[in-house]
Amino acid sequence: MRKLFIGTLLLALLALSLPLTTAHPAAETGTSPLAAELDAGVLVKWMQMLYDRTEAEAVNAPAASRLYAYAGITAFQAILPGIPEGISMSGQLSAMPDTPFPEEEGVYDWPASANAAMGAVIKELFKNGTPQTLRDISNLQDSLTASRERATSADIVARSARYGEAVAAPIIEWINSDNYAETRDMQWEMPTGDPSLWVPTAPGQQAVEPFWGQIRPFALYDPSTCNVPMNVDFSTEPDSTFYLQALEVKTVGDNLTNEQKDIARYWVDTPGDSGAPAGHWVLIENQMVDRLDLKLDRAAMMYALVGTALGDAFISAWRTKYEINLIRPVTYIQEYVDPNWQSLIATPGFPEYPSGHSVVSGAAGTVLTRMFGQVAFTDRSGRKHGFKDRSFTSFWAAASEAAISRMYGGIHYRAAIENGLDQGRCIGNQVVDYVLLRSVPQGE
Repeated sequence: MRKLFIGTLLLALLALSLPLTTAHPAAETGTSPLAAELDAGVLVKWMQMLYDRTEAEAVNAPAASRLYAYAGITAFQAILPGIPEGISMSGQLSAMPDTPFPEEEGVYDWPASANAAMGAVIKELFKNGTPQTLRDISNLQDSLTASRERATSADIVARSARYGEAVAAPIIEWINSDNYAETRDMQWEMPTGDPSLWVPTAPGQQAVEPFWGQIRPFALYDPSTCNVPMNVDFSTEPDSTFYLQALEVKTVGDNLTNEQKDIARYWVDTPGDSGAPAGHWVLIENQMVDRLDLKLDRAAMMYALVGTALGDAFISAWRTKYEINLIRPVTYIQEYVDPNWQSLIATPGFPEYPSGHSVVSGAAGTVLTRMFGQVAFTDRSGRKHGFKDRSFTSFWAAASEAAISRMYGGIHYRAAIENGLDQGRCIGNQVVDYVLLRSVPQGE
């Protein structure tokens, strides 16, 4: 009787110990786990690395949005088979080809699939990058591969990686057909002869991406779909709305509070000193993974939809910028109001209308709000660059602050800010309304 009791006790202890050594749901079931059961850390690490290398490579603002868009889309497509109700973005985004579903039998680890797919795509996006960037991409992929092997098995990870690479292949072909390469060699001739036209605001300043509006959109039917026309006519008359908007920029700039100066600098997101304006929203997304306890499926949806909106926001804004080609506040103020006036923030090298920060922030804030509702959060992304944390009561509160920061910096008129937010809101709604990532029950 004593031997039977001891044997039963040993079996019970062994049974209790088994879950502690089971690091992956597939180990017990022999089936691929759902993405909803898995941690999203692999995506956070990739998006953080992408931000860091975008900063290190001094990628300009429009081009940075393209990187984040393709990375987010790739993440979702690579884990799509792990979302039972998931819908492919293929056929929903402009000219996006089909990506395959797994053909091999066996268990799949979706973080490993995402790791392989994002590694391949990001390496392609940085194919002309520095050796350090290429090393960082390879090192992160290798590190995450080893981590997934410890959590599952080498066989599962290898099978999953093959699938991720298969997903990446058509996406890479799609990337290389978006007109980016063709616009590298196009020559832009600056229009002249009209006092309303933009002119460079610093010696030797070159126009940034004047043909970006010709990059293929992601979710927009046409780059001009959400454009908000400039509704303030150019004038130099002191009682005109245009003059008064310029005077507002000067008056605000001359009387900035310390808080307003902090806001202007916090959102400046200068390429080379940061991962660009779109990257600021990517860092907010990274924080939302923890803030909202997002699993792999919801995190991938977030990166895909917000990334799509970021990409389209810059294509849309840049199409409008170079069509209207409006004079910057600093040029107007120095010419017609005060020749000695200077803005707090240096004016970048592209036309004024609309405010790119406003369009991209309006787009990102709209998508995040549509996905998660009113979420209060503290943005800690500025710590890397020496900024204090900033707290917001909603995504739209953050978007609005990012937009008005451009007036505090002396960079945009109010019309460019307010209309830019409207343009971004339209883009965000277009993305959420017309790009479906999972089935929605009718009537709900």
